[in-house]
Amino acid sequence: MGSLQDAALYYASLGWNIFPLAPGQKTPMTSHGILDATNDSGAIREWWDKWPTANIGLACGDASGVYVIDVDVRPTEDGFESLKDFPPIPPTVTQNTPRGGVHYFYTAVTPPSSRNKFRKGVDIRSNGFYVVLAPSTWVGDQTCPLGGKYEWSPDAAPWQRGYADYPEFMRPATRAPWAMSPQAERQEPQPKQESAEVLIRASKYLAACDPAVQGSYGHAKLLYAASRLVHGFLLSDEQAYSLLSQEYNPRCSPPWNLGDPKDEKDFRRKITEARKLPCDHPDGWLINENVTYDFDLDKFLANHQIKKPAVEVKREELSQDQEFQFLVSPTGLLGELCSWINATAMREQPFLTLGCALTFLGVLFGRKLKDELGSRTNLYCMGIAPSSAGKNHAPFQIRRLASEAGCTALLGGDDIASDTAIEDRVSRQPATLFLWDEFGHKLVQIKSGADHHLAQVVSLLMKIYSSAGSVYLGREYADNDKQRVITQPCCCVYATSTKERFTSGIAPIELQDGWLSRCLVFHSPDKQPKQRGRKEKDVPLRLIERVEEWSKRVVQPEGPISTKTYVTKDGHSQPPTQIVVPTDIEAEMTFRAFDDECTEFGKRYPILDCLWSKGEENARRIGLICAGSESYDSPVISAANADYACRLVRYILLDFGKVMVPEITVGMVDTQKRKVLKIIEKFGKEGCEKSAITKASPELNRRDRDNILADLQESGEVAFEKVDKTKSVTYRFWTAENYVKFISEKT
Repeated sequence: MGSLQDAALYYASLGWNIFPLAPGQKTPMTSHGILDATNDSGAIREWWDKWPTANIGLACGDASGVYVIDVDVRPTEDGFESLKDFPPIPPTVTQNTPRGGVHYFYTAVTPPSSRNKFRKGVDIRSNGFYVVLAPSTWVGDQTCPLGGKYEWSPDAAPWQRGYADYPEFMRPATRAPWAMSPQAERQEPQPKQESAEVLIRASKYLAACDPAVQGSYGHAKLLYAASRLVHGFLLSDEQAYSLLSQEYNPRCSPPWNLGDPKDEKDFRRKITEARKLPCDHPDGWLINENVTYDFDLDKFLANHQIKKPAVEVKREELSQDQEFQFLVSPTGLLGELCSWINATAMREQPFLTLGCALTFLGVLFGRKLKDELGSRTNLYCMGIAPSSAGKNHAPFQIRRLASEAGCTALLGGDDIASDTAIEDRVSRQPATLFLWDEFGHKLVQIKSGADHHLAQVVSLLMKIYSSAGSVYLGREYADNDKQRVITQPCCCVYATSTKERFTSGIAPIELQDGWLSRCLVFHSPDKQPKQRGRKEKDVPLRLIERVEEWSKRVVQPEGPISTKTYVTKDGHSQPPTQIVVPTDIEAEMTFRAFDDECTEFGKRYPILDCLWSKGEENARRIGLICAGSESYDSPVISAANADYACRLVRYILLDFGKVMVPEITVGMVDTQKRKVLKIIEKFGKEGCEKSAITKASPELNRRDRDNILADLQESGEVAFEKVDKTKSVTYRFWTAENYVKFISEKT
């Protein structure tokens, strides 16, 4: 076939839709991966001219007309063993994979459903999935360190053999798309009487409904009114919206601003939610009955399964240990991941495990989920614990899991070379998790300015963090082609350090500049005893399957999909399609109440105001991760998710203020004193004039410098004498030891 470009062009000539993957990897290089796949030769030439060593990805299913049975071989599973339970696989176009597996290519009149883990070691690749094509390469992983090459089987290449029909015995059972549920499938009923008469009766009933008042279950009252219109009067969504917007909303306090797209969307969503909720009466019961308005909040929440926070005991009644145990025992995929990591640890560090697991799920769900406010799943978490306390166990297990699930491409480099290196990595893989050890050392280097390559790392991380819902524009160069443009980056960081190194690398001013407010510091003060009986265990198959399913998930956009590359008018790639995860009423109230709490705390403790100002934002991100963790098919941010997320952020911020902030503020002054003392010490017994100290410490203002010198004199560490020059008077300083030498020689 010659070059990879030649091969890609050949496949396109077969009508296959092709797109580029990272060299030696399975990670898409375009913004939308499989959605960018095309058989347009011009687009393919442009891609491989730009990335000549890119692997070749094939969009399976209807896009290319081929459906693939993917048989894999790993230490924990052998797909060929699973195939022994079926009749012989019909001979067809066949490709050998680097790990010893096989891809069987078929055509089908009725497409099979895509399915990860159809059987152990056997996946079905249909619509929305892709495979890698020969002569692509693979760099390998722990199960196959040497990697290898994709090659067509002898006499079974697409130019040598025809395709067989897809075997019926390998067809997965169909299942509903993720977004569909029994409630969502309900059709809008038509009124049983003339619409005018029904609307009049509905209007009179609505006039008796309590208006929605902010802070007094306003969202629940709007949902109640909407449910009565769509279920009790059988109104359509548009009829219900017309009545609610014109007659009900003006009575609300404050009313929804229906001229604002966000407010209107939220208002309309209550009607959609109302239709999905189960009804406590027969459909249409209000049409012919004179029923008075009887809003009972507790009954309504119970009947419609709108849950209050899972833990009913008041927060102040929980001991710190009870709260800690609640926080380190999450549910869903997050809970399974934490349980496995903790069960395999020589020294258990469940709080650090939680922080690391959150960042991994953050990148796994990254660019696939967002909430209705546009919140994303990117997190920066710091794991702080004593030396040799088990800080590195969770990152080690995350790397194992990623390798087993075939998604190591989500993991960035283990060390920081420069801000440019980070920017380059995220531009190639917009969803990236960095697992950094001994991050405190880097912070110290950054603060000292000793390495100019690291100087801009913190600034870059702040910008990328805030660009998760938009477009990150890299620095300008004389050559415009060098500027990196990243659409909706999802950069997650889990970094470890000791408390001493971490606090010495943070300046007090950073409590106010937004960097620390973007970080969640998981602090574990103790070194737990070793669990001698524990041994390394295989990664649970269920974990592998769920992670692999998420990593390969492609969210299809609504409407027709173009086969051309998505490009906006300014030349930037279109944002990826994401699942919009709704927030239920009680969850929204919980987040808003927590925001009020954060605001009040910031007013009482101004030094911590910046940290608490992002409390709600961080809680919403964690709540979104918890929702994806609990449901693959139809995630919803529930009251329990919001309660957990807010309590976790509250715990982290209170601990940070109590343990870290005093070390940061005191540590900085002490560092400045040590620096001034070293400057004086360099001049030995000759002494150091104040002007020399000023030149050597430009970061200090005059008042701070004078205060430091006064403190050093008072503590006896520094001595001074007045020096009378011809035109001015100055001072000369010595360390205590050198001053003794100076005096002895002078006398």
